[in-house]
Amino acid sequence: MSDWFKKWFSDRLYLDLYNKRDNDEARIFVNLIQRELPGSASTKVLDICCGAGRHSIELARRGFDVTGFDLSEYLITEAKKTFKKIPEKNLKLKFLNKDMRNFNFKNSFDVAINIFTSFGYFDNDKENFKVFQNCNKSLKSGGWFVFDFINSDYLIKNLVSVSIGKINGKKVVQKRRIENGFVIKDIYVDGKEKPSYSEILRLYSPEDITDAMNITGFKVVKMFGDYYGNKFNKSKSSRLIIFAKKIN
Repeated sequence: MSDWFKKWFSDRLYLDLYNKRDNDEARIFVNLIQRELPGSASTKVLDICCGAGRHSIELARRGFDVTGFDLSEYLITEAKKTFKKIPEKNLKLKFLNKDMRNFNFKNSFDVAINIFTSFGYFDNDKENFKVFQNCNKSLKSGGWFVFDFINSDYLIKNLVSVSIGKINGKKVVQKRRIENGFVIKDIYVDGKEKPSYSEILRLYSPEDITDAMNITGFKVVKMFGDYYGNKFNKSKSSRLIIFAKKIN
C-alpha cells in the first residue's frame, strides 16, 4: 500500500473537497469536548494530525494552550496562514511537522485529540495503533484522549459507491469500495481514466478500537455517535467518538 496520504494531503483539492467540514462543525465538536472534559483554560491540548488547523485554532480561541501537528507540510502551512489572519491575538498555539507514528511529548499534555478520521492510514495494525501508544506517552497521568473515527458498521451498510460533483469548475468523481478490510475511495478529476488521488483507510470495529485502547493504557469512559453528543448506536451512528482516560 503506497503512502497515498502524502500526495493527497498536499493538494488544494483535498481542502476544497471537504470544505463543508468547516469552522462551524469545529465549534460544535469543541463544544462537546468542553462539556465532557474537566479542566480549565490552562489545559494543554495536543491535536494529532491537525490538518489545516480548524480545531486547534478554535481550542486556542477558547484559551487552551494548543500544539497541533501533521505530516503534511502543505496543511501545516495553511494552518499557519489561517492562524495569522484571525483577529484574536496572543493565543497559545503552535503548529509542527510530525508523523503520528513517531512522536513522544513525554507526559506534557492534559488532553490529546485525534479527530476527523485521521487514523487507519497504514496497512498494518502495529503502525496504526502505534498512534495510541505515542498518545499515551505524551499525556500526563489521568490525561484524556478524544478519538473520532468512522463507525465501520454504519459505513458498510450505507456506503455510497459513486458520487459526482464539480469543484472549481472541474468534474470530480468519487468511487468507493470495501476491499480486504479497507474502505477505498478513488478520486477522478476532469474525466481522467485513472484516479488522480486515493484514500485508503483500514476499517476497525468499535471493539477493535476499545480493545487497543485498553492494551495501550486507556480506559474508555464515554462514547458518542456524533459531534452533538448523541449516544453511540452501532448500527445508526455515522461516527465513533471516544473519550478515554489514561490509567497507566
